[in-house]
Amino acid sequence: MRTTLFSRALAMFGIIGGTLIITGGLAVAATPTEQTLCFDGALARTRTEIDADISVSQFDPALGTLLDVAVTGPSIHLDTDAVFESTAGSAVVFAERMDYQVSITSPGGLVAPPPISGSIERVPPQTLAAFDGTLDFLGPSAVTQPSTARDEAAAAVTTAAAPVLSAFTGAGTVPFHLTTAISETFMGGGGNVQFQINTFASAAVRVCYRYAPPMAQVVPPDVVEPPAAPPAAVPTLPATGAPNLPLAGVGVAAVTLGVVLASRWRPPRPTLDS
Repeated sequence: MRTTLFSRALAMFGIIGGTLIITGGLAVAATPTEQTLCFDGALARTRTEIDADISVSQFDPALGTLLDVAVTGPSIHLDTDAVFESTAGSAVVFAERMDYQVSITSPGGLVAPPPISGSIERVPPQTLAAFDGTLDFLGPSAVTQPSTARDEAAAAVTTAAAPVLSAFTGAGTVPFHLTTAISETFMGGGGNVQFQINTFASAAVRVCYRYAPPMAQVVPPDVVEPPAAPPAAVPTLPATGAPNLPLAGVGVAAVTLGVVLASRWRPPRPTLDS
């Protein structure tokens, strides 16, 4: 009987333990995993001076809870070329330099990166001959600057500040405002120079949203009650199937003896003679 009870207890423990393990596994599976969603904004190659926005999609709050915003860039690509011709009546020493600055205003209270600035030497100092009489930007009175490019990028920034998260959340876009400023510096060349200068810029920015998806509601499976165990059998002495003849004989003898004794000690009955 002890073995039967122990087996039933062990089986019940296994059922309960297995149920707890399954339930725990479902709870772990239901825990949301953080995810990252990125959007790119771009400004196509265009002539400077630029005063325009780069628009980037906001974070859709239906996706979950926004944890932080990471901004890479803006990155800037500048390319420029120029030709010069001196129309002076005599040879002159000529040089020219371009200085540029790109400023970015970030949206939603996000800290704006410092302006991107630099210089490009268009023409190193050199002597240009007297004007040859034809304004074709050719010959010894002219000089050409080949197409020159610069690639710059603002430092990446990540923030979890509440005002920024709020500004970057919604169903629209956020604008990164970009402006460029170009200046030209001539060194020498006299007072008679003809030139053509072309300067273009393009820009791009990437915004990544790290967020926690909403908690998925896990419906626990129906618990199936284990079938009831059959009632424990009442222990009985093993039956041999054969009558116990000696014990029966002893019983018969005892009964006989009792009868005899009872008869022997019975009190005498009264008679008429007495």
